[in-house]
Amino acid sequence: MRKILIFTVLLLSSLLSGCVVQPVNSSNQPITSDGVQTEMQKAGDTASYGGYTIRAGDPLYIRFNGIMEQQQLEVVVDENGEIGLLHIEEPIKAAGLTTSALENKIERLYVDGGIYKNVSVNVTMTAKMYYVQGEVNQPGQFQLISGTTLIQAIAGARGYTPYANKKKVTVTRMGKVYTFNMKELEKDPSKDIKIKAGDVVKVWQSVI
Repeated sequence: MRKILIFTVLLLSSLLSGCVVQPVNSSNQPITSDGVQTEMQKAGDTASYGGYTIRAGDPLYIRFNGIMEQQQLEVVVDENGEIGLLHIEEPIKAAGLTTSALENKIERLYVDGGIYKNVSVNVTMTAKMYYVQGEVNQPGQFQLISGTTLIQAIAGARGYTPYANKKKVTVTRMGKVYTFNMKELEKDPSKDIKIKAGDVVKVWQSVI
């Protein structure tokens, strides 16, 4: 009887020693077999930056610390969602990133590329502006309000001068020039277009 009891105790000890306690993931997120976090966790890390996601047409103010030849840069994200930087040959993708993520990307490009040993970057959103030029009573730059149309932009510049050619109003956007006949737009407002940040509206002079 005693031998049976001893054998039972040894058997139980052997079974218990074979159990392995699995480590607990303190972040409570799923981990793959190679220790890399899943795409769900990666998405969470991206979201943790918070803030606004940069889009095409957004104006950015970039400040550099540690670069003597360039202290600051004002750019507008182009239609491809890209911006150009000093000493970086190819344009870099900015759209889809937060300002914090773009800061990290620019710093990494300069440091990892051996262009600068030490640089810090600060990216901020500037007020979205558009410009009205030519034959208007108050040409200049104006802060963009969501939903502003071409007709409203000209009205905001105090309207046309007596020399304005209403049949030739151009909008320059991302290097492309579009021409509008304002008389047609005024007759049919459904043809009116919305102004975007960085647009340059020009009212041309009529031929006398």
